[in-house]
Amino acid sequence: MTEKPVTYQSLDMLDNILRQQTLASVSRYRSLKSTLGENEKKSVFIDDIMSSSKDIYGQDKQKLKVSETSKYFQCENCGRSIAGGRFAQHMTKCLERRRK
Repeated sequence: MTEKPVTYQSLDMLDNILRQQTLASVSRYRSLKSTLGENEKKSVFIDDIMSSSKDIYGQDKQKLKVSETSKYFQCENCGRSIAGGRFAQHMTKCLERRRK
């Protein structure tokens, strides 16, 4: 078996996989915690993540929400300026209607 060298691409892919798994685990934990209530044994690490006002990357959650929705992006399809909070919805409709 030959070993391939470690590249930035493979490290980036591994980093993305780990982030996705972390987010999935935290989501599962939150849903189980809300379903089962507070009677279960507590995990200090995950409780700290849930109680903080920062996301897993260390950025303030409220600040991100405000900054993302206040940004305007140019639609490549129709050329309109769309608010960040509505961009995905606009792109879906815009591509369905094939506006130009």
